[in-house]
Amino acid sequence: MHLCDTHIHLSAVGGADACLSQASKAGINALIQPGVRIAGWDEMLRLAERHAHVYAAPGVHPMCADQWDDEAALRLRESVRQPKVVAIGEIGLDAAVAPAMEVQEKVLRAQLQIALDAGLPVLLHCRHQNGALLNILRELDIGPRVGGIWHGFSASLAFARQVVALGFALGIGPILLRDHVRKLPEVVAGLPAGALVLETDYPEMAADPADLLKVAEKVALLRGINLEQTAQMTTSNARRLFPKLQDSNR
Repeated sequence: MHLCDTHIHLSAVGGADACLSQASKAGINALIQPGVRIAGWDEMLRLAERHAHVYAAPGVHPMCADQWDDEAALRLRESVRQPKVVAIGEIGLDAAVAPAMEVQEKVLRAQLQIALDAGLPVLLHCRHQNGALLNILRELDIGPRVGGIWHGFSASLAFARQVVALGFALGIGPILLRDHVRKLPEVVAGLPAGALVLETDYPEMAADPADLLKVAEKVALLRGINLEQTAQMTTSNARRLFPKLQDSNR
């Protein structure tokens, strides 16, 4: 069985090698690290270079949008040329953090343009700005051109269908394991198989990288399939979304 974690912050708490060992024991043989702060890009890229099954998605999180400048844009354009960089992320809009929304939108649009120029998919972060982000993605035709993942999805099935119709997959993570979650199980059960990928958002949302296995088990239960089928489905989706990941595993 082979699983792919499409959103894991390996260097956030140190001890990346131990995290990778835990992941490997759980059958997770592909891991994608999204960026947050510019200062973290180098370590993220070093981890990807050291480990064959680890990849990078440098980018500026909306909470760090005030770090963005011409130098950051140049560094990101240079980074996307590296073979282990499979996407740009995590980028988006977040109404719960400090940078003004107009600043966040400016930085998001700049990074989306770099993704388009590089032909790379995007890892999207969104909190309390679903409609605004959807409108930007639609305006720039991001889905059909490069695609990507709406990370940490927790909205309704109706909204999920809009996101998928625009050419994006949904990142299904530990939110699915919460006792009182209502919308997300409907999303997991109701969408086409090609719309779902797995993530932990470790260490923010998961205590252990191996928690991806628990998410996969819950997806299997909701869809009425077995764990092996779930792993095959979600990993195939990830490889389709990230061509560089696919190429490096041939």
